[in-house]
Amino acid sequence: MTFTPLAAIRFDHGDIDGFLAGIANSLAASGMRVRGAVQSRGAVGGECRCADMDLTTLYSNKTFRISQPLGNGSRGCRLDPGALAICSSFIASELHAGADLLILNRFGRGESEGRGFRDLIGAAIALEVPVLTAVRPTYADSWAHFGGDIACDLPMQTDAVLGWVNRLERSRHAA
Repeated sequence: MTFTPLAAIRFDHGDIDGFLAGIANSLAASGMRVRGAVQSRGAVGGECRCADMDLTTLYSNKTFRISQPLGNGSRGCRLDPGALAICSSFIASELHAGADLLILNRFGRGESEGRGFRDLIGAAIALEVPVLTAVRPTYADSWAHFGGDIACDLPMQTDAVLGWVNRLERSRHAA
């Protein structure tokens, strides 16, 4: 079986962040050093009537607000690239302190365009830390191009994801 240190859960609907948090909690309870972040949405409010977006780190439980108010009637992306960069830097410091797995909430628009968590994913691979993320169909081609032959796709099923992690662990211990 081919070793694939990058995996993306394909999803189009459902609570992917709750799913990833559950996977992270299960693996951490078994002794794995899991790092990364999952997204949550705050209450709807403000001028634009949009929910705030937060990233909460899996190890330290630190929350970063990654959305920015763009005003009433705005239809553009509300992602705050500066806040995402700060969160990424924080996760990178946790990653360098030691990790067995990096879980990131999405491979999305920013990563498809060469930004977002893309450098963090590269840093994890350089440190030989596997990466689990999620990808919507809109960004599947960008994911495939980015990951190439070191990436795989997984269904949003606990057994499939834990099976991938178990194969990684067996491969790591065999080396």
